[in-house]
Amino acid sequence: MRWRSLGQFVLVTIMSVALSACAAKRGGGEGADGEGSGSDEYSTSYGMGTLDRIFFEFDASTITSRASSVLKDNAKTMKGNSKMRVLVEGHCDDRGTTEYNIALGERRAKATLDYLVSLGVERSRLDMKSWGEERPLDTAQSEGSYKKNRRAEFVITAK
Repeated sequence: MRWRSLGQFVLVTIMSVALSACAAKRGGGEGADGEGSGSDEYSTSYGMGTLDRIFFEFDASTITSRASSVLKDNAKTMKGNSKMRVLVEGHCDDRGTTEYNIALGERRAKATLDYLVSLGVERSRLDMKSWGEERPLDTAQSEGSYKKNRRAEFVITAK
């Protein structure tokens, strides 16, 4: 294609980037249990697949049956992309002391990492970090907000 002006080229380039970003996102809504089912609020989209966040019960780091299902999908995505490396981040709601929530977030990240390893993801491809209560998804002070903040996130660090 021949460009008549630099302005046309820039406009087409910007539109292409915007459309690509929109196409990478999955649709879907929040499930009846308040956990993600693919909406932007609950998943992180990348060209190589989507890794959905998981959620925990109050003051717990046990992998729930819903989280187990999500982790199986995440493990499948990771195993299908052998160069993918992931940082597992543990998060908490803001109840409890900062020190307690950092420790709880670490237990959540470790339980999540260990579960992924049990599903066949190489340990060398996983790192973990606890944010405690420092990075909430929802800053409101309600049970629904607290539930969203009790989670593990997946950050792809290498593709």
